[in-house]
Formats: sequence, structure tokens, C-alpha cells
Amino acid sequence: MSDTNDTSDDVINKKKTNKDNIWSNIISFLTSLIVIFIVILLYFASGSLILFLCKLAQSNILPTDNNCFPYTDNLPNIKEIQTNIFPTIVDNKEMSMKLQIPYDDKNKKNILLDILNKYKNKPSSFFLANYFISIIESLIQFDYSSINVVLNILNGMPEPIIIGFGPFISSFLFSFGVLINGLYFIYLWFSNMYWFFKTNTNKSNEGKPIWEDVTLITPINLFLAICLIIIFTIIFFVGFPIISFIPFCVLFYTIFSSLFYKGIFNGNSINAFSLISSVLKYYKITFVNIISIFVVLLSFSKLGKISGIVSLFLISLIYWRILCADIFNPITETNLSPIVSYEQAKKICIPEKKYLEKHGFLYNLLFSQKGGNISRELKNLHKQLS
Repeated sequence: MSDTNDTSDDVINKKKTNKDNIWSNIISFLTSLIVIFIVILLYFASGSLILFLCKLAQSNILPTDNNCFPYTDNLPNIKEIQTNIFPTIVDNKEMSMKLQIPYDDKNKKNILLDILNKYKNKPSSFFLANYFISIIESLIQFDYSSINVVLNILNGMPEPIIIGFGPFISSFLFSFGVLINGLYFIYLWFSNMYWFFKTNTNKSNEGKPIWEDVTLITPINLFLAICLIIIFTIIFFVGFPIISFIPFCVLFYTIFSSLFYKGIFNGNSINAFSLISSVLKYYKITFVNIISIFVVLLSFSKLGKISGIVSLFLISLIYWRILCADIFNPITETNLSPIVSYEQAKKICIPEKKYLEKHGFLYNLLFSQKGGNISRELKNLHKQLS
């Protein structure tokens, strides 16, 4: 009797174990499928953002010229163009929908650069603040220019490649950009120290600041400028682990702010994030195909051969439209027109005329201006003392 009871207990335990294994496999299958779905969705989303930035680069409205707005009050002249998006073939003709990113009042705004430019033009503008502003502005201008050049080149590639490989390419470029930004920041930290030898002589609290160079006539200011050079050199070497986050933050800001430019698509306002839904819509077949492949693979690996064959059979029935489901039916594109040029829009920026700066004795000595300035400064100093 005991042997019979043991055998029946073993059978019951095996059944329970099999049921537990089946449920654990189903849970593992669903969990893996959800994770893969989210990963693929995020990948398509990141490809959509890259696609928008490519069209933005072709439109050439990023603030890449430090002689123009918003670095100065001088507005550039940018030719408005249409860019191709979601290209297709209709009756053996290349057609596409159009995305336009105009240089209008909304896209002219740049919160950080507007704040910096406003402070630069204050009559009470301080030289030390302008030192940091010149570093940040140069980094921003460099990063916007890099985005404009690199992604305009990428824009010339076929659109499926931009969406499919854009995230990989952009990840590599971002890593490279962090390195280049750091090196450029080191250069700017020292090259912009000329601001230590400038003083604002506008005491009226009206108009723009009036910058004059510190000379031997003002020895206290000259001594303070030399001290600042020493102090900021020490700060650089001692605090580099902290200040090295500045170029990274600037790079992140330029990329993030670029995603909020406004475009016009099918008569509606759109930005990079709202473009994601359109990419998923018009690349639905590619998205569904990838998901279907993973469903079959996960069925074989998590649920067994029979489940894998069943999932493959069901997906085949849906694909051949034997079962009523339209997940494999493409979305019909509307508002198609012939392909336009992929050439970048023309930008004209005429620099404002600036007065020729006359630098002081120590500035010319440290920052190597044209020869003869040192002797000329000494002669001027002798005349004024006399």
C-alpha cells in the first residue's frame, strides 16, 4: 500500500510541477515580449528624433553664426525650403510628403542664448560674467554648427537607413562630441581670459556697455587681472572634475533644445516628439514585421516547438490576409508631391560693423597681437604721465 501511495504522490507532484513550469514559461514569454516591444518602440522613437534633426539641419535655422541673432541683434536671412519625408514610388515617380521648418518667431527663440545676449547688452554688464558667457556661447555655437553639418550629411542617406541606423550613428557621434567639447572647453577657458583685462566704463545705466582695456594707467585693475589669471588657472586644474560637466551640459542643452523646433507637416504644427507617431504610422509594416519575428522566436524558446509552430502559422495566416486583421496592411500616404532637393537652405548673415579694439600693454603681451603695440603703449604711458 505504501508503494502505491508513493507512486500516486509522485504523479501528483509531477503534474503540479508541469503546471508550474507552464505558467512560469508563459509569464517569462509575456515579460520578454513586453520588454522587447518597449525596446523596439524606443528605438523607433529615437530614429524618429534623428530624422527630425536631419530635416532641421537641412532647413539651416539653427543658431550657428555668432555674428547673428541670438548671439547678436543682427537677424540672418534664411531661405525657406521644404524637406522630403516618407518618400515612396508612385507610378515610377519618386514622391514624398513634405516637412517645413521655417525661421519664424517661434523658432527664433532660444531661452539660454536670449538671456545671455540680454545680459551682454546691459549697461551694467560685468567683465567676469562676460568671461563665462563667452565660453558658453562659443560652446553652444560650436555644438549647433556640429549638429547642422553632421546631420545634414546624414540627411542625404536613404530615410530607412536614418531611422534604422541613426540611433547607432548618433550614439557614436555623441560620444565623440563629448570628447571634442571637453577639449574645446579647455581652449576657451584660457583663450577668453582677455576679458580680465576689460572694464565697463558706462556709468549712465543707459545704452550698451562700453568696454575699454586695462592698461598701465590703472595698475590696480591690471594687478587684479593678473591675479584672476592665476586664480582661474588654479581653479581649472584643481576643480576640473567639476567644471568638466559644463561642456557636457552645453552639448546636452543644444541637442535637447533642437528637438523643440516647430515644423509644419500636413498643415499641422509638429516637433520631433510629435513626429514619432507619424513614423510609427508610415513605417508600421517594418515595426510589425520585427515584432512578429520576436514573437515566433520567443514562442520557440520559451513555450516550446509546438507553440512556436502555432504562432508562426497564425502570423502567416494574418500576413496572407486569411484571418481578418489589418496589422500588415500599409498606411496610404497622402499629400504626396514630387521629390525636392536635399540641398541645405542658404543662410546669409552680414556681420555688424564693430569698432577696432585697442588693447592694453599686458593684453598684447599675453595674447600676442600685432607687433609694435608694446612700444606704442609705453610711449602713450610716458605722454600721459608727463
